[in-house]
Amino acid sequence: MLYEYLKENYIPGEPIFTGDIDIPGMTEENLRYHLKKLTDSGIICRFEPGVYYFPKIDIFGEPMSLSADTVAVHKYIMRRGKRVGYYSGYTLANRMGLSTQVPFTQEINSNFAPALVRKTKIKNRQYIIRRPVVKITEENAPILQFLDCLKDIEKCTELEPERCGKILTEYARKYDITKKKIDRFITNYPIKIYKAIYETEVEYVSS
Repeated sequence: MLYEYLKENYIPGEPIFTGDIDIPGMTEENLRYHLKKLTDSGIICRFEPGVYYFPKIDIFGEPMSLSADTVAVHKYIMRRGKRVGYYSGYTLANRMGLSTQVPFTQEINSNFAPALVRKTKIKNRQYIIRRPVVKITEENAPILQFLDCLKDIEKCTELEPERCGKILTEYARKYDITKKKIDRFITNYPIKIYKAIYETEVEYVSS
């Protein structure tokens, strides 16, 4: 029963979190037993406690292990194909082109954050997981990232404000970020964000 469920719901290389497995009538003890059985037989692999996966096979016919970043993305950003988080802080600034610095510790805002701010490790990779100001959805994630960039602009970038403004303006146009959309969330951010908007001269879509 468990094998069929996993084959139907997961593809090779996708993390399987035991907390997401929902099979009517299967107890936690029974689940652990069958996961161990599948792992011992080599059908699935155990990444760490509570995380399993069907391995992808490389060109030499060998099973490929998961990376910590893959697990982090599936756990905190795209959970079962649903948007639940996004990169933030220094990680977001680097990905947006606002900073050339590559942070050692990845920062993520997620609906699955266990606390307001929590440092955690996945294998030997370090992460900072933060609770978002509002629940993250596919629709609001680009807007929240945009506002996060402005909130952290002083500490997360070495670029001039004008250059930051141009990058963020391009981003706003790409994701159709309007003043109306901004106004829905901006009150959840510290007042210094208005200073960042003024200094960068960032523009949103007008309507």
